[in-house]
Amino acid sequence: MHAEGEFYAPLGYSLWWPLLGVLLLILCAGAVAWIWVATKPASSTGVPDFVAPRNPSAVKEKYGALIVDIQNRHDAGALDVRSAHLELSLAVRTFVHEMTGLKTQRMTLAQLREHRLPLAGDAVELFYPGEFSRAGGNSPVADSAQTAKNVVSEWR
Repeated sequence: MHAEGEFYAPLGYSLWWPLLGVLLLILCAGAVAWIWVATKPASSTGVPDFVAPRNPSAVKEKYGALIVDIQNRHDAGALDVRSAHLELSLAVRTFVHEMTGLKTQRMTLAQLREHRLPLAGDAVELFYPGEFSRAGGNSPVADSAQTAKNVVSEWR
């Protein structure tokens, strides 16, 4: 062998490889942070990125008329007590949704209270016996309809 006395040092790596490794770690950390922020549940009390209806009085009129229609259909015998309470509850919940942007149609009473919606929470609490008892309970539909009308008219 001819290499006697000559020393050949190992070849060094390019400076780009460690920089590329650090850049890859930063990208992975950024992706994890983005996923965490994007999937984090929203604040339970706020209504993020919601624009109030352009004409709140028109929304109030619409739901006031709907509540009167539900009461009239019950008085005419087209709706039983339970169905009337179910429709009143949905009308109030949908009204609150249109006024706030919160998905109140499927919220429980506790969730309504958690979102600080006392008018809607009190009305839904009043509707519960009529909605969930077999025969509709002994909750008069006229009282429940008046409560629903109060929610719509007193909404600020």
